[in-house]
Amino acid sequence: MLPNVRGLVAKRLRAQGMSQNKIAVLVGVTQPAIKQYLDAREEDFRQKLYEAYLKDEEIEAIISNLVNLVSNGEKEEASLYFTTLGLMFLSELRLCSLHRKINTSIPPDCRICTGLYKEEEERELQLALSLLKNREVSNLIPEVLSNIAYSKRDAKEIADVLAIPGRIAVIGGLPTPASKPTWGGSRHLATILLEVRKTCSKWRSVMNIKLDYCIEKALKQANLISKVVGPSDKRDDVSIAKIVAAVMNDCPDVILHLGGNGLEPNAYVFGENPLQVSSRVVEIAKFCSDLT
Repeated sequence: MLPNVRGLVAKRLRAQGMSQNKIAVLVGVTQPAIKQYLDAREEDFRQKLYEAYLKDEEIEAIISNLVNLVSNGEKEEASLYFTTLGLMFLSELRLCSLHRKINTSIPPDCRICTGLYKEEEERELQLALSLLKNREVSNLIPEVLSNIAYSKRDAKEIADVLAIPGRIAVIGGLPTPASKPTWGGSRHLATILLEVRKTCSKWRSVMNIKLDYCIEKALKQANLISKVVGPSDKRDDVSIAKIVAAVMNDCPDVILHLGGNGLEPNAYVFGENPLQVSSRVVEIAKFCSDLT
């Protein structure tokens, strides 16, 4: 996967006007290697990733996230992101069919890769925060500020949900967490996640963003399913959680809460983990930016 992802990242950076030497430094290969990537056809890189059973939206999220990280000088985070993603794919047995095409001796009941990825909630959430350091995302931070939460698989109480105490604000034009992730760091999002997971157990992460005029159009562009709740004047965490959870039967990706008297409208973006949530938020932010 890596050479084809590198090729697509190099082409994206070049399209942004970056020199071959600069791209080589950011991507971590030689300048001649970058020239080879740029001379190759983008369709060939994508075809190889299709053969690894990646979908267009997954490829776009991976490339956008890596471009964002290396452009911000976060090469270590970019490497950690791709490694984590690769281990997740292996542990989910998503690459088995491709592997068997290459090596026909692999038995059909092989599940050896299931133990490759050891879940580390704190590391995943920190990576997600790195992905969110994007000026376009800053436009989606509401007046009440944002937060992103991640629950344990067997979460039963607020202390089982990781989030940012003090939330995420815009500082220097970038979304910036007030502190490091802490278990029990957000009563509001933790209450929503715990209630939602009674109906839709696959969603373990959520982030709240501004319910901007562009959101609904952006969600359609990103092929994300949404539902609308409210308006409602109920402002306590439990009431909001129950209103959101009441429409989660078929696990929509986003809930649009229209707010109420003294309650700012918010969109709640859900995902299986914070990397998926942050990728979705970045994609929504990009579409909103393009619409303006």
